[in-house]
Amino acid sequence: MFRYIIFAYILIFISSCSTNNSLVQNPITKEKPKPGLFSKDSEKGISLSKILDLGNSSESSINVNGYLWRASLNILSIAPLTSTDALGGTIITDWYTKKNIKDKRIKITAYIKTSELRSDGIEVKVHVQNFINNFWSNTYIDKNLANKIEENILNEARNLRIKATK
Repeated sequence: MFRYIIFAYILIFISSCSTNNSLVQNPITKEKPKPGLFSKDSEKGISLSKILDLGNSSESSINVNGYLWRASLNILSIAPLTSTDALGGTIITDWYTKKNIKDKRIKITAYIKTSELRSDGIEVKVHVQNFINNFWSNTYIDKNLANKIEENILNEARNLRIKATK
């Protein structure tokens, strides 16, 4: 009996929805709106065809260089990755401790900033902690190690591009 009552309420609710699809014309411009999928006006906002038409558009929406991205993943694969964002160009590793150095750990964050293969297209930050008195110390940034990792990533990206053109 309870199912019949719920069914009746659902039937009444659905039948009470408006089916009037007529669009009101603008009295000044005499234009009828063209409703979009996510907005009241299809001319504004983003459409599904714009999302799916990545290759044919003159404006590229990819902000990350593919060679830098692959090279960064190759170089930073020594540590477990906690977060990667291919569209935003961000790679974050987990804390990594080398086997022979037990009292120091690092966490690496790489930001790919351009869609071109340039020397300033990547920024790496290396966060370091020392193990002192059974606690990990405050984090500090090692710029020298970050520069070495950036150079390795740029060399790897250059090598990937050379291999791709052969």
